[in-house]
Amino acid sequence: MRKIYIVTTYTGTVLSFLIRKISKSPYAHISLSLNEDLSPMYSFGRLNPKTPIFAGFVEENINEGLYEIKQDALCRVYSLEVTYDNYEKLVQNIMKVNNNRTKYNYDVKALVYLSFNKAREKEYRYVCSHFVADMLYKSNIHIFDKSPALTKPEDFYNNKNLKLEYEGLLCNYNSQNEENILSHVSC
Repeated sequence: MRKIYIVTTYTGTVLSFLIRKISKSPYAHISLSLNEDLSPMYSFGRLNPKTPIFAGFVEENINEGLYEIKQDALCRVYSLEVTYDNYEKLVQNIMKVNNNRTKYNYDVKALVYLSFNKAREKEYRYVCSHFVADMLYKSNIHIFDKSPALTKPEDFYNNKNLKLEYEGLLCNYNSQNEENILSHVSC
């Protein structure tokens, strides 16, 4: 078995504030990492950390980009054990998007659809929650009973299939000692 990591964050940006308000979930952004140190995290978000205007497939790092600017970003880090085959499929699916990143865009319209519980599936377009859910689904990792396009950030929060590993400031995640990272920490 291998562990993968799902990271939910709240940065306090205008867009994350709106998503949080509409979804009523404490976290507005979802990322996926293949490594315990969360380097890198894969998602759909800002291509330029200073503006949400340009968005698409991103490789995020805890102390770079938007997270360097927003060092007070709150997070929850979850783990999920998957088979070696599922892990390899997940790597392949993420790399397929990575290798074709110029074809992909952030799907702003999907945010509106999701606020009305409607799916919007458009080729080469994702929001963060749809991307993570779709990568899991395409890798035969099923943690939801709904279409990836209907998955919202709150669907990851307290999901019974995920194990909470850490909660607190994202910038402090790697500075925690091994014991704290692997245990449930409440803020």
